[in-house]
Formats: sequence, structure tokens, C-alpha cells
Amino acid sequence: MTILRTYGFRIRGLATPALFVGLAMLVGACATNPVPEPLLSEEEQVERNKRAVMHYDLGVQQLEAGNIPVAIRELLMAAKYEPDDAPIRLALGEAYRRRGRPEEAEANFLRALELDPEFQRARLSLSAFYASVSRFEDARAQAEVLVDDPTFAWPWLAHTNLGWAQYKLGDTRNARKNLLVALDYRENYWPARLNLGILEADQKHPREALDQFRQVLAQQPGPHAEAEAHYRMAELLIGLGQRDRAILHLTESANRKPSGPWGQRSNEALARLN
Repeated sequence: MTILRTYGFRIRGLATPALFVGLAMLVGACATNPVPEPLLSEEEQVERNKRAVMHYDLGVQQLEAGNIPVAIRELLMAAKYEPDDAPIRLALGEAYRRRGRPEEAEANFLRALELDPEFQRARLSLSAFYASVSRFEDARAQAEVLVDDPTFAWPWLAHTNLGWAQYKLGDTRNARKNLLVALDYRENYWPARLNLGILEADQKHPREALDQFRQVLAQQPGPHAEAEAHYRMAELLIGLGQRDRAILHLTESANRKPSGPWGQRSNEALARLN
């Protein structure tokens, strides 16, 4: 399965906090009323803003480089200087998601939306996050907001997330409809096509599924997705009695990503077939 990936967070102008948010909201309950933060001079606020931008940029660079612990450290520093900035919270949520810390990821995604209810990228990330942890009702609800929003600039992403959530909830008809709408918007958006292939295979439409997987491979989406497509094609070809072609696809899958889950499955299947 392929769910939307949201990378490349860019800061939208760090917000100057109009109201102080007590630390209790971020790090736990406090038995006493928080002491109000002293008012900052204009120069002090500008300096805080600069420091937040610096740590944010470093955090995003490390996030994109795959150095997640350092990314989290830098983004936490950015949040220290600007706790009420929605893009910082979005980036921090993504970093926690990649670190395998779903509670912190969800808290930061929700905080980003609380700070800016119109922050479409945060809602998109939240819908993908909920799908990744099998909370498909929540994923559907968030994606539907974006699908219904005429100002959303990337509708194929929202329809892909919505279609996958509907498929996992058993609503195959609407799932297929939304995945096809995504492809109408962006014909070469391979995640929608991969998900559609999975749906068609599950619905016992092997030839339609094979066609979708072939088109995924034509897009050259990268070793992980290619390994998955080859493996799924092999499964279908075995069911159609085409053992030799299946072996070719299993071999391709194993070669694309030998250490990944699809490569490992392919090697196991090849051992059974040979």
C-alpha cells in the first residue's frame, strides 16, 4: 500500500504569538496556574523569530536527509522559540511519525490544525498519518474535508487518501471512484494507480490489476514501490497459471530492494517455486 508522502515543509512566515500558550498544553498538566511569559521587546521577538527559523530550516534539512533524531532536536528548538507556529508543528509531527512515535506525531499534527484550521498541508498529513496507523475512519474524515475544499491545490492527493481509506473500510465502489478521480487530475500519480491495482486484485480482477501495476512500473517510482508492484504482479500471474512470468517478476522484486519487505517476500516465494 502507498499512502501520500508529505515532504519539503517550507515555513510560511513564523507567527508572532499574540497569546501565550502555557507549557502545560505541550508537556503535561500543571498543578498551579502558569506564570505569564514576560512581554518581549520588538528586538527580542525578532531574535526569537530568527532562531526559530534557523532551527526549523536545519530540522527540515535533516528530516529530508533521513537523520530523524537530529531533525527532532532542531524542530523542538524551533518550537521552543515559536511554540505557536503551525508549520513547525507540522514538521515536528512528520519527524515523530518517521521515528515511530505516533502519539507525538498526532499531537503535533492536531496542534498545527488548531493553530491554523485552514492549514491544508497539515490536514493532508493528518489523513495520511491516520491511514498509516489503520485509523481509517479518521483518515476518511480528514481527506473528505480536503476533497470538498475547492481551494485545495492538490486534489489528486486528497482523492488518493480518501480512496484508500474507503477501500480499507469496505466501500469499494467509492474507493474506486476516488482513485480514478485522482488519476483524472494527475494521470502519472503512481500512488493512486498502485492503490487501484491493489483494489482490483482484491476484487478478483487480475487483468485490470496487472495493467495498473504495469503503469506504475512505467513511472519508475523508485525501488520500494517497484519491488511491491513486481511482487503483486507475480502473485496475480501465479493465480493465472503463468509460473515462469511470475518468477521473472519475483526476481525483479528481489533485485529492486533485497533488504526491504517486498524483496524478502519475493525471495521466500522464489524458494518455494524453485
